[in-house]
Amino acid sequence: MYRRIIYKAGATREIVNCYPRGKRKGVERILLGKKTSEEIQEANRRQARRKLERLLNANFKPGDWHVTLTYRGKASPSPETAKKELKNFLERLRSRFRKFGFELRYIVATEYVAKHIHHHIIVNNINTGSETTADMIRKLWTQNGPNAIRGNPKFVQLYDTGEYSQLADYLIKETERSFRRKDSAVGQRYSCSRNLVQPKKTIRDKPNKTWKKEPRPSPGYYILSDSLYNGFDMLGYPYQRYVEVKLNPTDADWVTQKTPSGHVTKDARSHSTSHRPRAGGERSGNEKHQQSRKRDHG
Repeated sequence: MYRRIIYKAGATREIVNCYPRGKRKGVERILLGKKTSEEIQEANRRQARRKLERLLNANFKPGDWHVTLTYRGKASPSPETAKKELKNFLERLRSRFRKFGFELRYIVATEYVAKHIHHHIIVNNINTGSETTADMIRKLWTQNGPNAIRGNPKFVQLYDTGEYSQLADYLIKETERSFRRKDSAVGQRYSCSRNLVQPKKTIRDKPNKTWKKEPRPSPGYYILSDSLYNGFDMLGYPYQRYVEVKLNPTDADWVTQKTPSGHVTKDARSHSTSHRPRAGGERSGNEKHQQSRKRDHG
């Protein structure tokens, strides 16, 4: 018997097959050497990336925005000042949304080590009939005059697949050095609004001894290229992970209310054209999944 964990997030389904404690009797285990500090850091980055990926997939859809808020060259503020500028901006943007009966949803990450300080914001797109999210951001962020420190915001719409692993990877890499600094005014990789939906986690115990090394996608989905991993977890037990993406996602795939964190069940059977984000190219649909990679994904 093994365990299947499914994270349903927007148009995606992340599937993990593993042997948890209490279900490892008779399961072959390999001996793993002691992890180096670099390997531990990479494992932490991988977990952070997956958590962010699920949040992005669950809460944002094609047509929403990846916005970069910048500051003017030589007027680049300190991290503390930038934090205050960002807080003030988000409060005003939230008030603007609520004035028209909308709720602001966002994830924000700040980078200032490798480049001039700037903020990445993933934000939901609305249209009040008189202005859109982009209109509001331009009005609230852009400054004029001799003492202005804010630059012009840059906009890229989220792409059509509804799967944002590349964007998550970009944001985690972008902020890797900033949040680790002792003088960091941020202290975390990213922050988000409290109203975000959490991915729905379902746990099923399967009666089969093991799983198929080459899984088939669920009806109406395709397996994301390069997402399939067949290997071992951090304790040396067999482990499989892959991501399915819906072929034809609709607005109904994104819910607005919070969902339960998960439950255990027994299983007796086995819109408008969007553009590519700054984080990288769009994943192409209907691609066959490739052979599993050889690094530890546990």
